[in-house]
Amino acid sequence: MEVAVDWGNLEALPLSLIFDKLVERIDHIYFSVVCKNWYSIAKFNYQNRQVKNNVLPMLMIPKRKARKTRYLYGISTNTTYRFQLPLPHNKRLCGSSHGWVVKMDDIKQGTILTLLNPFKNLVSITLPPLYMPDGYKRVRYYECNVHKVFLSSNPTTRPHDYVVVAIYGMLECLAFIKAGQEFWTYVNVDYNGFTDISFYKGLVYAVGRWNNIVSFDFSNSKNSFDHEKVIPNVLQTRGDNYYAHRGYLVESLEGDLLLVRKWIGFPDDDNEDEERNLPSSGTKGFEVYKLELDLQSGKLIQKIRLDSLGDNVLFLGDNDSVSMSASYFANYLQKDSIYYTDDFYEEAPDPYPKGPFDMKIFNVKDESFSEHCPFKSWFKRMPPSIWVIPPFQWD
Repeated sequence: MEVAVDWGNLEALPLSLIFDKLVERIDHIYFSVVCKNWYSIAKFNYQNRQVKNNVLPMLMIPKRKARKTRYLYGISTNTTYRFQLPLPHNKRLCGSSHGWVVKMDDIKQGTILTLLNPFKNLVSITLPPLYMPDGYKRVRYYECNVHKVFLSSNPTTRPHDYVVVAIYGMLECLAFIKAGQEFWTYVNVDYNGFTDISFYKGLVYAVGRWNNIVSFDFSNSKNSFDHEKVIPNVLQTRGDNYYAHRGYLVESLEGDLLLVRKWIGFPDDDNEDEERNLPSSGTKGFEVYKLELDLQSGKLIQKIRLDSLGDNVLFLGDNDSVSMSASYFANYLQKDSIYYTDDFYEEAPDPYPKGPFDMKIFNVKDESFSEHCPFKSWFKRMPPSIWVIPPFQWD
């Protein structure tokens, strides 16, 4: 005779073992809503076992035949979650940080950035206008005028203590604003060409296409309309022979600051005389370096080229650049790999002609490519997909 199992009243140990097998944040949420007992186990695991640091990013992708919603894609099981996120399906998101995403709108007073939390009733924070002087912004495809936006912390848990940094304009300059401020502070526009930043050891570090690296301290800054106001600390100057289409900064699991450089291929790469007006043919390769910094003097001691990422697996794109543990996710992630999304749009007459096609896994050791999210036909002419880490907060 079969014995009925009272799933709702299972003991803590077997429930914790089940919970430990779930690697997607959405599965954690599904687990927690089964009943009060399962909810208490999920809450205990999050509050006492640092599970929040061991959750894979998910890919926010376009939803087929739908407006104002998007889906989530889990790379661990190759599953599309029919979890409809109330976000514009046809507009580019220019940042993903601490579970929030960022959209932009262009008005006469400037560029408006809105922080959105699609996992918490679409809570939104509208920031003051970001001013761009004439000649700094695109007239067409205005949503590409802000390249990337970063948050120092989660506005939900620290509503009065976070900083927003934006890379903006055709020159890819830097600006930042603190929670509650009415105006942006601008970094001197002579320092430009940036593609990524990292909040690291109490400072903001930024890297550019020409291998240029700067840092600045936002703790004592004041509001300023003057685009010449803030002068950053230069760790490495621009080098004309060191151009890469993208640079990224990632804090490793060991606490080091990694520099990642990405090169894009084009159909007319072999014809230098032909004007480049075609979309890219995708990523050609990456290089990864460990930066050795003198934190007291603010100087770069050396860069060390890495041929292995150790326990780090990197997730790059229009999101905060993050690292996950290859050993913890040994059954789901490829070791020594970079999981990246399509974040290059500058040199095509239409920024999204193919849709987000350039989404792959790059192996640093053997320089091979493989797939993490199959390209769907309805991705065409849609803005890029973006990595997100859904938040899990307890009331």
